Amino acid sequence: MDDAAGGQRGTRAVVSADLEGFLRANWDVWPAGPAPDLGGSSNLNLLVTDGRSLQVARVYRPFVTGQRVAALQAVRQHLASHGVPCAEPIPAAGGRGWETFEGRAVEVEPYVAAPAAMNTLARVRTGLAVLGRIHALLQAFPSSPAAAAPRFANYIAADGLMEAVAAGTRRIRAWQPTPAEARLADLADDLAKTLAHHERDRPIQPRRQFVHGDFWDNNVRFRHGQVALVTDFDFLAARPRTDDLALTLYFTSVDITDITSDPAPLTELADAYQSGLGTRLSPHERAAIPLAMARQPLWSISVWVALLDDQDAARRHLAATAPELEWALQLTSRITQVQDALADGT
Repeated sequence: MDDAAGGQRGTRAVVSADLEGFLRANWDVWPAGPAPDLGGSSNLNLLVTDGRSLQVARVYRPFVTGQRVAALQAVRQHLASHGVPCAEPIPAAGGRGWETFEGRAVEVEPYVAAPAAMNTLARVRTGLAVLGRIHALLQAFPSSPAAAAPRFANYIAADGLMEAVAAGTRRIRAWQPTPAEARLADLADDLAKTLAHHERDRPIQPRRQFVHGDFWDNNVRFRHGQVALVTDFDFLAARPRTDDLALTLYFTSVDITDITSDPAPLTELADAYQSGLGTRLSPHERAAIPLAMARQPLWSISVWVALLDDQDAARRHLAATAPELEWALQLTSRITQVQDALADGT
């Protein structure tokens, strides 16, 4: 139901006897217990054991190449070597960090017991210092074509924004939308146009570097109030670091509390991020944060509504995005005030 771009994304892997045999042959592990699927919307994350310890076997979708998995592992190993809690790959029997099963890259890593997700304001504050540290460590990390950008991700760039959103809204209007769906298409186009206008007023293009791509909720695991595991680097790419920060701040606003309605919590979270970064965000970067926050709901339109193969799935995704589109449009009406609040926090 969530394949995309004419089958290019592929479906989520499922547990099978053949997969279990593959894991035994290459890592000498097997499923731990009767319900080993740890969840995850994109990959199959399987709790496995070698009889001594728990591990996680991750089976990627077909579009993720082994070369990209190796690039993601290199990033995780770099971060782990500098104190960021990331799980490092366990080599397969042949010595490589990944192997291929039925056209899918597979890796195995230690299981980290960290029961709490980053879904409270206090945890976001703690987590953002770690995100700043991640960005500092990746600022000069060498690029590679395999790591540059994933084919499918929860991301939309400021450049070409209106055209990217139009790919989704054209599809909405072509499927004979309900009045509510047609209104959402109009809202998405209006939001893209408004943000594109604001972006034209920005004289300096932000510097791009490797970023996590999805620093939120169960991708940032806590134990005893501290970050114990940063996982799921699937959306890692070279982007402006403020876009990565904005995704976390956006989810904080729509899932926990609207931090844009009061300057105090927003500037506090930006400062927490900056404390981990080790340097100050430039005035241009601070001004970019609320624009990037307001842009976030549009990746639902430009990526998933536009590309999901199943039209019913695309329609459900559109409906689920409605509150976020409304929130983002409200934010655009007070962008200047939010930018001023962030500027005062420098």
